[in-house]
Amino acid sequence: MSKYSFETTVGEMLDTPEVRAILEEVCPQVLEHPLLEVGRTFKFVDALPYVQDMLDDDIVEEFRKRLEAL
Repeated sequence: MSKYSFETTVGEMLDTPEVRAILEEVCPQVLEHPLLEVGRTFKFVDALPYVQDMLDDDIVEEFRKRLEAL
């Protein structure tokens, strides 16, 4: 089982260099979201609806695959 998934909190993702690097590569626009810091306690799956307009399904799937591969 992967250490990281969409059940991981946004804060943990941002604070983990390997995960943050994937975010920067796959979906850097999410890092510019004005409520990013407010959402740190959200599980990523719960925060996803707030950034859905920034991401298409292919980006979400690419991020999921890379995240779970860590």
